[in-house]
Amino acid sequence: MKRSINLLIFGFFIVISSSCEKLNPEDNSSNVSINGNGLVLIGNEGNFQYGNSSISSYNKNTQEIATNIYQNINQSPLGDVLHSISHIDHQLFLVINNSSKIVVINDETFLYEYEIDNLLSPRKIIKVNNSKYYITDLYSNSIYIYNAYQNTTSEIAVNGWCEDILMQNGKVYACNVTNDQIYVINSEDDSILDSISVGQNPVSIKEDLKGDLWVLCQGSVSNNENPSISIIKTQSLQIIKNFNLESNQSYPSSMNIFKNEVFFINKHVYKIPSIEDTLQEIIWENTGNTFYNLSIDPYNKDLYITDAKDYVQNGSLLIIDSIGNLKNEVTTGIIPKSIVF
Repeated sequence: MKRSINLLIFGFFIVISSSCEKLNPEDNSSNVSINGNGLVLIGNEGNFQYGNSSISSYNKNTQEIATNIYQNINQSPLGDVLHSISHIDHQLFLVINNSSKIVVINDETFLYEYEIDNLLSPRKIIKVNNSKYYITDLYSNSIYIYNAYQNTTSEIAVNGWCEDILMQNGKVYACNVTNDQIYVINSEDDSILDSISVGQNPVSIKEDLKGDLWVLCQGSVSNNENPSISIIKTQSLQIIKNFNLESNQSYPSSMNIFKNEVFFINKHVYKIPSIEDTLQEIIWENTGNTFYNLSIDPYNKDLYITDAKDYVQNGSLLIIDSIGNLKNEVTTGIIPKSIVF
């Protein structure tokens, strides 16, 4: 069995590396990583309770796409609902929401390494220090603390669903969707230092060039509350700016910042040309799509936008430049979401 798996891995990388530049051109290994060599990974959620989540890859050099990478290499299913992927050091942390686990794989071979289990409904994971990780969760009323040295988990008690999370200067900022707050956590002793009230349903938090934090809030169509963005000054833990987004009967789903520009999905794809501004312009109009997630290529500033379509059939990955010119569109797995460069 081991010999057949090795042959499968070798065959997969011969196909995928034939048109990709290796991370180290002098290395004769057939391994290909995603570290700047033209390969992009797409995590597909799959259908809820069907256990058909998957990973696709897109080769920027050849425009070729490969599907079911994890299954083909590891000869096992990934699990139910691949909610997010975090690229930490030389590992990929695959957060399998409805399977209550995080699968950790090598970022060059994509081989399974280990799992973090005993979770309830994990959403995002970040590294806090060499041994400690924080994991947000939908239902557990906690932020998990994972100790990588001891392979144990403990909890920071919170009230409700926590989603996006980031770390800055020893503090961790977590979006509490239930209570419309940003928790400020001391990463040394895992205590909650403060909570900052923002707009309704905060789902995404990003840091700008000045170190300020932008929080994308979905608002509520049923409560007639517009989506909004709140900007937090971390030195004072105060909101320095809050502004509404266009109300178009859609929940914003994703936001990213590239240098001085802000991009987000609010039914359409929007751009704010400067972090000093609040002017929102549509650079790609939704004409029947189901835009789900947006990431920015750090090497050329292209926007990668996933389209979940009807949440049943295979979705697609739309690639446009930063002013809205279409560059490519390719088919992915079911409900594409995570994008890793």
